[in-house]
Amino acid sequence: MALQAVCALMVVGAYVAIVDSVRRPVDTGEISWTPVVVAVVLLLGVPVVHAISYALSFAASRRIELGLRCEVVDHVSRIPLGWFTGGNAVTRLRTSVNTDVGTVTGLVGEALPNLTRYVTVTAAAFVYLFTVSWVLALVIAVPVAIASALEWRRMGATSAADRRYEEARTTLAARTTELSQGIAVAKVYGLADRENNRFRVAADDYADSYIRRENDQLRRGRMTAVLASWMSVIGLVVLVGTALVSAGLLAPVDLVAFLLLAWIVSRGVWAVPTALMTWRRSSMVLGGVDELLAEPPLPTPETPRPPEPGPVALRFDRVAFGYTTGAPVLTDIDVTLAPGTTTAVVGASGSGKSTLARLIPRFWDVDGGTITLNGTDVRDIAPQDLYRVVAFVFQDVALLRMSIADNIRLARPDADIADVRAAARSAHIDDRITRLPRGYDSTVGVDAQLSGGEAQRVCIARAILADTPVVVLDEATSAADPESEAAVGAALSRLMAGRTVLTIAHRLSTIAGADQIVVLDDGRIAEIGTHDDLVRAGGRYARMWRADRVALR
Repeated sequence: MALQAVCALMVVGAYVAIVDSVRRPVDTGEISWTPVVVAVVLLLGVPVVHAISYALSFAASRRIELGLRCEVVDHVSRIPLGWFTGGNAVTRLRTSVNTDVGTVTGLVGEALPNLTRYVTVTAAAFVYLFTVSWVLALVIAVPVAIASALEWRRMGATSAADRRYEEARTTLAARTTELSQGIAVAKVYGLADRENNRFRVAADDYADSYIRRENDQLRRGRMTAVLASWMSVIGLVVLVGTALVSAGLLAPVDLVAFLLLAWIVSRGVWAVPTALMTWRRSSMVLGGVDELLAEPPLPTPETPRPPEPGPVALRFDRVAFGYTTGAPVLTDIDVTLAPGTTTAVVGASGSGKSTLARLIPRFWDVDGGTITLNGTDVRDIAPQDLYRVVAFVFQDVALLRMSIADNIRLARPDADIADVRAAARSAHIDDRITRLPRGYDSTVGVDAQLSGGEAQRVCIARAILADTPVVVLDEATSAADPESEAAVGAALSRLMAGRTVLTIAHRLSTIAGADQIVVLDDGRIAEIGTHDDLVRAGGRYARMWRADRVALR
């Protein structure tokens, strides 16, 4: 920015030197080449300094942008996993990292240097003209000041045309999304023409509102354009300056200075508000990044305690949790998962099953009570140690855009291909992977197109490779199609063998053999026992079991 100020002063200095090159012969009758050389050097140096300034500004903006992106990604890696389950979490993260942080380039690399240059050159030109003739300087300052006030008012106000344009733009975006996502359904039901018409109406409305807004802005900016036009300012300088020269109040050569520099003063009417508006908008956008960085990180223990080695017992001791204060989701959850046993959690939708499972990996921390692994509170375990003890297979299949082998290796980055293939065979997915164009080197989403059940088995292979003593399964068969459900079931059986397992399932037939079944009702434990015991008890689980049998007939 300092170089931009220097660049602005060089521009004004060049014009001052030109005026001096004319003034000297008038005053002394002699020609001096010094101001001419100064003017030429300054004019030739302006683009050089300007280019260096922008190169340095953009380099600085890129460094800041990279640093800010790294800061965001580093902070996000420390945010509780529960934050990512929010409806707009992915959108917020993508917008912050890709779009919002990118505005740093516009702010640091363009807006601030432009603002510095325009403010400096406008102020320097006006100060010089004021020293030449304060009367004529004030004369041109009046319309420029009025035009500046009008322009600020125009840029700061939102008209009905602006609001209508924003509404039309939002509607068009919604219609575009509807058309792209729902065109198949619309065609199946013979409604394609109707959807196309809705899109055309929205597009026409957008075009009409855009034209109306542009016309409105032109109308509101007409007076500013007249007052701040360089032709208007030069015309005023010629008219008033000639009168001052005739009255002997202004030297003719001083009129040359105003003819050369008055347009710079008038240009500030447009340049300064525009640069400031860009700065404001960039600052507002970066506010989204600040909000993301303000998200509290997952608390980590100052002195982590690893869980006791050996088979792991998982204990929920009077656990209570709610997403918001005063709205409990889980209350007084008290249950123990003995080492090497399988515990199934069932209940109606919204009863808190998935929330309970996700408290183990600390998607969120409990509001009351404790969750322990072999007596160690999960909050006292370092996150990296916790994830080496507990493996997770959720209903939302998560494969990254990398090779199949690397997707499985996420559990153990140092695993060799033999271990990866052994895990895949245990998950009943090895045969499918080897049939891919590049086998285990095939990239997900590029040359590896997997069905839901196949992708789920890759996730199970990942959990098998992790070889953790505790496994959490949240609707792990939900992504399986009928053909692959048996394979997924076999893979899960291999994964669960000899481990402490917490599993959630809607189909009760898949968990009838669990060592214990926990029935949740509105966030509380309604029943707990084996399948046979709960059926004989004739309570809530028995009713759910009968309904499940009827549904399967």
